[in-house]
Amino acid sequence: MKIGRLRDKGVERFIRFLDGHRSGVPQDLPNDFLSNNTFVEPIGGDSDWLNELDLGNRLSAAKGLHEIVLKLNLTSAEKDSGFWSWCSVFLFDRLCKTSGSSFKPGELPIWIAEPDNYRRYYRHYLASIWSVYAAHKDREDKLKVLLNGPVNTPGELWAQVAATETLITNPSMIDAVYGLYWDEAKHERKKGSGGNSPRRLTKVLKQFDKTYDFFSMSGDEIIALLPAEFDRFKNTQ
Repeated sequence: MKIGRLRDKGVERFIRFLDGHRSGVPQDLPNDFLSNNTFVEPIGGDSDWLNELDLGNRLSAAKGLHEIVLKLNLTSAEKDSGFWSWCSVFLFDRLCKTSGSSFKPGELPIWIAEPDNYRRYYRHYLASIWSVYAAHKDREDKLKVLLNGPVNTPGELWAQVAATETLITNPSMIDAVYGLYWDEAKHERKKGSGGNSPRRLTKVLKQFDKTYDFFSMSGDEIIALLPAEFDRFKNTQ
C-alpha cells in the first residue's frame, strides 16, 4: 500500500471513529479507508516502512520517521497534518491503548496533528517526536533523555519540556536536560526525573528566560543557573 495523507473527509471520518471509541459506541473504518481516494490523497513509498518502526523506542521511531519523510521528499512535513494523521490511522492498532478488548484512544491531539497550535501539536504521538528529532538530529545521543520509552507513553519530562516551544527548539536546552537528567553510567534517566522536577524546571527556566539569552549559552551554563533544589541531579553522573 502507498503512504498517503488524509483529505478533509478522511480526517472527519477518523474523528468520528475516535469519538465512537471514546463514547463506547465504536464505528469501524471502511476496509479500504487508507487507500480510498474519497478519504486519502496518495503520496507514494510503501506502508511497510511504517510497519518496520520500533514503537517501543521513541528515539528509534523518530529516526525511522525522519528516514520516511526524506524518502517521500516531504519538504513541508511539519505542516503536513494529513500525512501524520494517515500514519496515525495506519499504526492505530499498535499505538492505541486498550482496556480489555476495547480501544481507549484518549484525546484528539494524540492522533490528529495540529501544526498551527503548538501546545496541541507536541502531543501527537508521531509528528512531535519526528519534529524534535529532525531539529536536533546532530544531538541524537542526547535526545534519548526525552525520546525515551514507548511512543504511546511520552512521560512527564517530555510533557513539560516539549510543551514549551522556546525550550524544545533550543539545542543548548537539549544539552542541559541531558546533563541534568541522564545517568551515563546506568544508561537511563536519573531517579526523580519523571516526577515534579520537570514541572519545576520549566517554571524556573521560563522565569530565567526573561533575563538570560539561553540560545547564547551552553547546556552547562544553563544548568549552573539552576537553584539548589536541582543539586541532586547536578551532582550525579
